[in-house]
Amino acid sequence: LALAQATGRDDVVFGATVSGRPPELPGVESMIGLFINTLPVRARLDHAEPLGDLFRRLQAEQARLLDHQWAGLADIQRWAGHGELFDTAMVFQNYPVSADTTSRQLDGLRVAGYDAVESTDFAVNLVAHTRDDALRLRLDHRADTCPGDLVRSLADRMLRVLEALVTDSDIPVARLDTLDPAERERVLVEWNGARTELPGTPLHELITEQAHRTPDTIAVACGDTSLTYAELDARANQLARHLLEQGVGAEDFVAITLPKSLDAITSMLAVLKTGAAYLPIDPDYPTER
Repeated sequence: LALAQATGRDDVVFGATVSGRPPELPGVESMIGLFINTLPVRARLDHAEPLGDLFRRLQAEQARLLDHQWAGLADIQRWAGHGELFDTAMVFQNYPVSADTTSRQLDGLRVAGYDAVESTDFAVNLVAHTRDDALRLRLDHRADTCPGDLVRSLADRMLRVLEALVTDSDIPVARLDTLDPAERERVLVEWNGARTELPGTPLHELITEQAHRTPDTIAVACGDTSLTYAELDARANQLARHLLEQGVGAEDFVAITLPKSLDAITSMLAVLKTGAAYLPIDPDYPTER
C-alpha cells in the first residue's frame, strides 16, 4: 500500500524472501546451506475493498503459493519474459536469537559476541525482525538509486498504513491516506506556485473578444494551414448555428470524432458556443474503446 500510493499505481510487485525449507522435506531442519529464495509478491488493489479484507486476501493468495516457493527467481524471470519483476523487497528474519544466546555453552564453547554488516541489491529492502519481544522494522536502501529522504517518507507511509489497520480495518482502500501534513502542503501549495486569479469569461467569449481586438492575428495552425482569430470565430459561429438548429444546447454532450486538425478546434469552439460540452474522440483509438 505504501508502494502503491508512493508510485501512483494500483498493481504493485515487490520481492519477498522465503526460507526455502519446506517441512515436508525429511531432515530439512538439519541440512546445512542457504536455502532462501526471493520471489515476487503481486498486490492488486481494489479501492472499494476494506483494508483488513485486502490483507486477508493477500495472505490467502500467498498461502496457495507455498508449495511453489522452490521456483528460482531466474526461472520466474524467464517465464515472465523479462527480468524487471521488482526493485524493492522485504524479508522477515526469524532467527532463534535471544538475549541469553551468548551465555549458553556447548561442549565448553561459548559465543562471546556477534555482529553483522548487511547490504542490499534492491533500491529498498524492508527487514522485519524481533528483538526484546517486539517487532522491529528496518529499511535498507541503495543511496545511489533511492535517497534517504525518500526512504524516510516511505517508512512514514508504512507506519500510517499499520496505524490505519489497527485503528479501523474496515476503512476502504480508497480512503487510506499516507501523506503527512508537510507532504500535503508541498503537493497542494508549494508545487502549485503563486495563485493566479483568472476571469470567469468562457473560452469561446475570450476568442470572440480577441477576434475583435486582433482579427488578422494567427489563432491556430496545423501543418501548412492556419486560421486567424476572425476566421476561427466566423467558422465556429457558422457551425454553432447549425448545431443549434439540430437541437443542441445547454446540458448536451457532442462527440467530436476528428483527428487533430483545424476542424477539430473549430468544432470544439462551436460546441461551446451552443452551451453544450464536447467529447473529443480520436478516430485512431482502438475500436473497442
